[in-house]
Order: sequence, then C-alpha cells, then structure tokens
Amino acid sequence: MSATAEQRLLAVLPELYSLRPLDAFPLHAAGVLRKAVGGEKADFTEVHLATGHFRVLVDPEPPELAGMHEARRAHMPEHPVLNHVLTVDAPHTRLISDFLTSREFHRRGLYADFFRALEVEDQLTIPLSPAPSGRLAGVSIDRPRRSFAEQDRRLADALRPHLLAAWANASRFSRALALPTHGDPASIELLTDRQREVLAQIAAGRTNAEIGFALGISDGTVRKHVEHVLRRLGVATRTAAAARFLACRREAVEDGDWTAEEPTMLALAGVGVAR
Repeated sequence: MSATAEQRLLAVLPELYSLRPLDAFPLHAAGVLRKAVGGEKADFTEVHLATGHFRVLVDPEPPELAGMHEARRAHMPEHPVLNHVLTVDAPHTRLISDFLTSREFHRRGLYADFFRALEVEDQLTIPLSPAPSGRLAGVSIDRPRRSFAEQDRRLADALRPHLLAAWANASRFSRALALPTHGDPASIELLTDRQREVLAQIAAGRTNAEIGFALGISDGTVRKHVEHVLRRLGVATRTAAAARFLACRREAVEDGDWTAEEPTMLALAGVGVAR
C-alpha cells in the first residue's frame, strides 16, 4: 500500500471507531469507505445466509432507485461479486471488473435494466461476515467508470479488519444501551462542565489522546477526568459511561433506513447462500 493510501486509511480510522449503535453502522461504514476510497456513492448490502433475505442501504440514494424494485429483484442474483462471496469463503476485496469485461457487463440485464440508469460501470466490494452471525455483508463503492487502481484494492483490504472490529463494537455498544441503567440518572448533573465535556467525547468513541487534543488538555489530565467521571456515575467502564450519557440525553442516533429489502430474493432465484 502506498504512503498516500496509508494516510487515507489512518485519516478515517478515528471516525470509523467512534461509537455507534448497531442500527447506525451500515450508513456509518458506507460513509467511511467513500471517504477513504472515493466514489459516487456507497452501498451496504446484507444477506441472511439461511433464507436468502437481501437488503441494501445506498448513500446517497439516487432518486431513480425508487422505481427500480422489479429490476433489482430480477437481476441482482446475476451480480458476479455477490455470487462469488456467497459461494466462496473469500475475504478479499473484489470488483465487478474482476469477473466481467465492460462488454460482458453491458450485455447483462443487471447492467441494462439496473446499473446503467444509475451510471455504475464498476463497483468495489469489501466482503464482511461477522461469525457466527449467520449473515453475509459487504460494503461497496460505485464509480461511473472503470477507474479503481490497485492501491484502492489494497486500501480496502487494509480497511476490512477495522470495519469488522467497528461492527463488533457497535454490536457490544447496542447491547450496553439495551441494559437497564443503574444509579441515579441525575448523577450526570453532578459532573463539572469539563467532566461533561470529557463524557461527551467518551460517548463519541474518542481515545484519551483524541480527547486531550480536542479539549486542549494533557493525557494525564484526561485520565484523571475519566476516573472521576466513572466514579461519579457509579460505572466501571467507558462503554457504560457512554451508555448512561446517551440514555440520559436521549439523543437521536444516526440511523440509516434500508434503501430496499427483498425477503428470500436470492433463495427464490436459486442462488446458493449456504456456505
């Protein structure tokens, strides 16, 4: 991976690792990949391996998609990358152009009835399969020309383990948010203004170093503030403190609605989904 690509990777990791509930992760992951690799739009696709249930989130969502339900249902099972990751345990980044030339792609109904209207000439996909979830997911970047370079593929491969770790963090964070809170919610009001600022940074998933940089204080001062925050809230971990903060403030979470859901689409189309 080139030095430039490495810098692009490092630049998005703090955002990727900021805490999000699980429902917000697809939109979050799509946005991070688009910043890192670059493209017209990003997609997060999920398939339930037992039933073939298919759903996708597209960001930004083109208005043309609203009228393309039947085309998606008819032709998405032709997608070469989707078929590859469903039948082969392949963790590496794949492109449509790995499997089809432009001429071959243009001859398919997948392109003629679906991707052409969306001006998609190539798509880069990072496969994700958090075991033992029973589902397969992929986050993709669309481009209107075949312009992905090898460094884009290497950057995407390097981003993959971080996406999986952030997804696992989102799952754990959602479980923590679902737990009943203990202690007095008013305990947050007992925090000093600076401690509330630190707590807000913790809830955003920031490290001590990042908090110190944001607030203009030393790492040692941050550690002391974190100790005092945990003690006053009566919790043992940063995740529990973040959950208390979000529960008390009742802040709306960034939650991306799925662009489309197709129950049993792949199973009905005869696409093998059991691996």
